[in-house]
Amino acid sequence: MNNFQRGALAALLIVIVGTAALAPAGIGLIVAARSERQQRVERLSILADAALYRAEDITRRLSGALGEIGKVNETPCSTPYLHALRQITLTHDQVRDAGAYDRDGRWQCSSLLGAVSAGTFDGLTLPPPDWRSSDGLSAWYGLARLPGGKESLVLGRDGFYITADPSLYVDGIDTDLAHEGRVAVINTEARRVIAGTPSTDASAVLAVYSQHKPPPDCSAVAVRQSASMPLAVIVSVPRETWRQRVRSLPWGWLFGGVAVGLACACWAAYFVVRRISPRGQLSDAVRRHQFIVAYQPIVDLATRRCVGAEALVRWKHHDRIVRPDHFIPLAEHGGLIQAITDQVLDTVLLELGEFLRHYDDYYISVNLSASDLTTHRFLDVLGPAIEQQGVRPQQIRIEATERAFLDADAAKDVISAFRRAGHAVYLDDFGTGYSSL
Repeated sequence: MNNFQRGALAALLIVIVGTAALAPAGIGLIVAARSERQQRVERLSILADAALYRAEDITRRLSGALGEIGKVNETPCSTPYLHALRQITLTHDQVRDAGAYDRDGRWQCSSLLGAVSAGTFDGLTLPPPDWRSSDGLSAWYGLARLPGGKESLVLGRDGFYITADPSLYVDGIDTDLAHEGRVAVINTEARRVIAGTPSTDASAVLAVYSQHKPPPDCSAVAVRQSASMPLAVIVSVPRETWRQRVRSLPWGWLFGGVAVGLACACWAAYFVVRRISPRGQLSDAVRRHQFIVAYQPIVDLATRRCVGAEALVRWKHHDRIVRPDHFIPLAEHGGLIQAITDQVLDTVLLELGEFLRHYDDYYISVNLSASDLTTHRFLDVLGPAIEQQGVRPQQIRIEATERAFLDADAAKDVISAFRRAGHAVYLDDFGTGYSSL
């Protein structure tokens, strides 16, 4: 392998290991981000439902208080009338003030200040209502000229009114998620904002209601429309900073992805190194049965007649033939030589089994390694194989290199067993090793 090939393999290894490490971590990050986004949408939906329930409940309570004032059977602004109004305001926590006005909208009396006949507030007139229902209910949004000084929501009917703090619509929403989003309540018929959390932009809220799209500074929006009242709530979530996003990520997914990525990287590194190493490629060749057999004729010099052939193993690797002296030592060292020998035997019997049955005076020589001459393993494989093919034992001869006889005592016993079984044993390439296998 030249330097270019080594560099290419190293680059390939880096790419594969990097991909194996980063892909699961990236998937974990994507899943974490999607999970966080889905959870945020679900929280936003819960908040929107809670906000709509709150808005409808406050409206019902205020309408109920206004209805009770309408049932007071006393002369408007009389002492008993004002006493009844004060009782109603005490009974309904949502009501800030209650009172009466004349046909021209001039303020007549208040549960807080009593009858207005002269003085500072004399002649105060209500402007035209911001909204009027079909049954005569009028609403003023954001009035600041009535008792209390703060901007008030005013509901009036038939010359009497109540005032309330608009923030009631957005404060006290029954959910732990209220701090996560901006809430605004609008009158859908008047297209007016009734109430909103701090920094609510009325024009932006109305645009969101019309388009159902989040404003530029928000990442998500939820709109809920009341089925029984001209009310809608708009809940939006401000865009998070990158620090907030990092803190809100489901880190379990992310750490899980990193852990899987590291495991995949280790596996990929092991797999790639194993595959591109000589032993890994040889092991893969054994698994894929990439070995072929070449036959070198054996000629009787006296008669000049071909009496058999020597089976020579070759490795067909990437459309080229690898000589045995390049891979046999590696196979012996890596414990693969016996599997290769078995494949050689299978190939010989498959290719020449029928020939040997018809010409019983021909034989094939098979080379054995040292490991197969120290045990009876190959003999136990050889016997049933030739019996199944109908080949006589004399037609399979054994050849071994001088290295096979390093353990002479063990080799002597195995050689004797081969000969008793009918297989001749020869010493091959004495003094030359594997050079002519």
